[in-house]
Amino acid sequence: MSPIQAEVERRGMQIFDLVDRHPESIFSKAGFYQRMMEFSMRDEHFKVQMFRFVDVLASLRRGSDIVQHLDEYFADMRNGYAPLIRTGVSLARIVPIISGKFLRWNVSGMARQFIAGRNPEDVMKTLRKKRRQGIGFTVDLLGEAVVSEEEASEYMGRCQELLEYLARETRGWTDSLGKNSELFPVVNVSVKISALYSQMNPADPADAIAHLAPRLRPILRRAKELGAFINFDMESYAHKNATLELFRTLCSEPEFRDWPHAGIVIQAYLRDAETDLRDLIEWGRTRGTRFTVRLVKGAYWDYEKIKSTQNGWVIPVWLQKPGSDANFERLTRILLENESIVTSAFGSHNVRSVAYAQALAEERQIDRSRFEFQLLYGMAGPIKRALVDMGYRVREYSPVGELLPGMSYLVRRLLENTSNEGFLRAKFSEHVSTTQLLRDPRELLNGGVAVSAAEPEGLAGDTFASTGVSELSRNGATPEAPPADSYKNASLINFAYSESREKMRTALREVRAHFG
Repeated sequence: MSPIQAEVERRGMQIFDLVDRHPESIFSKAGFYQRMMEFSMRDEHFKVQMFRFVDVLASLRRGSDIVQHLDEYFADMRNGYAPLIRTGVSLARIVPIISGKFLRWNVSGMARQFIAGRNPEDVMKTLRKKRRQGIGFTVDLLGEAVVSEEEASEYMGRCQELLEYLARETRGWTDSLGKNSELFPVVNVSVKISALYSQMNPADPADAIAHLAPRLRPILRRAKELGAFINFDMESYAHKNATLELFRTLCSEPEFRDWPHAGIVIQAYLRDAETDLRDLIEWGRTRGTRFTVRLVKGAYWDYEKIKSTQNGWVIPVWLQKPGSDANFERLTRILLENESIVTSAFGSHNVRSVAYAQALAEERQIDRSRFEFQLLYGMAGPIKRALVDMGYRVREYSPVGELLPGMSYLVRRLLENTSNEGFLRAKFSEHVSTTQLLRDPRELLNGGVAVSAAEPEGLAGDTFASTGVSELSRNGATPEAPPADSYKNASLINFAYSESREKMRTALREVRAHFG
């Protein structure tokens, strides 16, 4: 066993010991939410139908419409809970108005499991409570991918109001550790780029930056004046490169070049995350001012895989969890090796990932007050308490907003909680052994292909089956030749890649030159 693995296991066991002192279900709220999650983890069909129902519920207005959708999604259940579900549907038909209100109230309660408040005033109650527990915050205004410039302007205004409110209400608050606090402002706000411009298009990142920069400058300017921190959230792969370029562009401007309280997210489930991180670090050294990277696994895995498969693109994410976990550790090492220029915020509920960051920081003699751990509101409470008890800085990602704009966020959290490979489910629901949970994810990699320990036998061989010819070739596989009388549509062009955009520009120039 390597020294780093031994230290990871020692620290992981210490975290688990502290967690076990405060036993808690994976779901911190009982009742409706608890039962729905238990059902969905036992029955994949029920899980899919539940997500469909939750997704559409916010748009339904009449109780009869809610009951109709409930009937269509759940009346054909054939699992062990089928009698209970059919009985519930039958009762709902009798009193649709009351049943509709009851269901909406319960699903809203599910959302409140992960949403810290409806508005800034509401969220402050949560932030004060967390402060007493030694936990800091980053507040995220729910809402993404706006469809009009009016909505984008409204989001910008809400960001500015949130900054002012948090700065006023937290006046006099101090950093939980009190050491190296200049790196970690108390007020921390996360901004979603897609909520600030309605016409973001991966085919034209320059247009997106030209429209986004004027909306972000006032937010950054006021944050700088207030001593607050602004984090650029990362969303879908289509917007990744534009978000990175926007961050570098704004933070390179004279007004913000010497301002260290701006950060951006790197998603470890992306195959090109290491390249992006190294490019960011090189840019940071040229700029000459610290910046922060929040390292996360990534929350859009299902979307990226399905979207890429539909369009015939190379899938940009690691297709199995050990691949993402191993990449998270690679990126953790890169961050800590460059601690002189980048401040690290490790966003994970996985004790193995957390313990690895701790062990590596200790090996490199980096004081624990110079980085932090970030965890999501409403999840992994015992792990947060354990980290605070160990003397680490902990910050909670705290969304604020109403149910409708928070629906996509809720669905991502439900997917995470019910995933067959999720750490929280493995630890708190299925009680997987600590030895297995602390295993080096590279042990689960087979010839560069990530294989999940939780996967059914035989599935691993199909790991890259849908990733396209170029990806298969890179991994040593040769697809079978199609029959001579078959055809395949050409894949759509993925303009998230600069090469695709340049080819299109070249083609347009040639056409213009030809037709004069």
